[in-house]
Amino acid sequence: MSTAAAPPDDCPLPVLKKHSPTGERVPVLDGIRGVAILLVMVFHFWENGTSRTGPTLWQHVYMYLAGMGWTGVDLFFVLSGFLITGILYDARASTHYFRVFYGRRTVRIFPLYYAALIFFFVAVQFLLAHIHHGVSAAMRDSIHTTPIAKLFAWTYIINWYEGFRGWEAIPHPLQHFWSLAIEEQFYLVWPFLVLKLSRRRLIAVCFAIMAAAFTLRGILFEMHRPVAAYTWTICRADSLAVGAIVALCFRDPDDWKILLKWARRLVLPALCGLILVRALNPDCMAGPGDAPSLSMDTLGISLNGIFFAFCIALAMGTPSGSRTRRTLGNPFLRFFGKYSYCLYVCHLPIIAVLAKAGFSSDQIALRLHTSQLMGVLIVNAIGFALSLSVALASWNLYEKQWLKLKNLPALRRKSQLPAQAPVAS
Repeated sequence: MSTAAAPPDDCPLPVLKKHSPTGERVPVLDGIRGVAILLVMVFHFWENGTSRTGPTLWQHVYMYLAGMGWTGVDLFFVLSGFLITGILYDARASTHYFRVFYGRRTVRIFPLYYAALIFFFVAVQFLLAHIHHGVSAAMRDSIHTTPIAKLFAWTYIINWYEGFRGWEAIPHPLQHFWSLAIEEQFYLVWPFLVLKLSRRRLIAVCFAIMAAAFTLRGILFEMHRPVAAYTWTICRADSLAVGAIVALCFRDPDDWKILLKWARRLVLPALCGLILVRALNPDCMAGPGDAPSLSMDTLGISLNGIFFAFCIALAMGTPSGSRTRRTLGNPFLRFFGKYSYCLYVCHLPIIAVLAKAGFSSDQIALRLHTSQLMGVLIVNAIGFALSLSVALASWNLYEKQWLKLKNLPALRRKSQLPAQAPVAS
């Protein structure tokens, strides 16, 4: 199974540049993005490079905490819904509403995504076709891709194919691209609704989407299609929708005060509910999509999105100098948030290939005659180091060159948070 979310905004994992009423960047949103990518990376490094079970207490704690990293994908979705909806809503009066939005999305998302596909489908396949020694059959099988799977990947609908055929229909290093496909499909539809509907009607549509997604996940689960319930766009749109609700309430003082009031009351119950659902499903160590569970696939995903929506609302509703803002806006989290898109794209292929090559915590502990804990730490350290190296190189040598196109007059936009949005003290 693969869990992870893609980035949205100016940096495909919501990487849009949100600004304060004064036009300054809001560091807390970069920090939230950093939290999301760290959750996803720790999850995949655990799922692929370390043992899922162990006799000691620390192994059980690590398994539980790392196994909760699947929630990071929904944090990405909620943040996407918040950022993209805000950008679109504030730009509704723009003369070139669609051109600017789709132009900037294309410049930010397509270059890295298609470069990754070209590397995997062309470069890697070519190399393996000419290497006859040193590559195991398991390694070759793990990256074999059928023409139909490639077609779904190139057209950003890989999530539907995975839902129909299961996780194994897609090579493991690319399985997490399902969330990138959901993001792109969201971009295709949502701008039209934001432009045509009033704020109140948009909020009503968001609640309808949340109800529909919850219901469809349950129906698909009963139809024995748990992967479809986990990866199909309409089944995961509730996290995007609840993020959109936060953005729309943010733009009305009265609604914003009401949202903050309920967020303070319900954020902890939502978290406790999510933990309870996980505790009642011990077989689902890696969350929904691992061992099928009706409550995890329905209520667990819904509670996760609602919890993160409340967290974003509370973070945005605190004064700039508060402890929450300082914590989420610290340089460490903002660093990971800045490079989150490439980190998301590259981290799973890196750890998956290493795992197929025999690089795991068990093997490291055995070869180095060290403890299992040290093996786990080494796996994570090397996984993070390699992923960060690729992300830094990609950003400085490749992605930044494409982002310069955003300075073209045809793609410029003025993105600021509404001045009337209240900040609770």
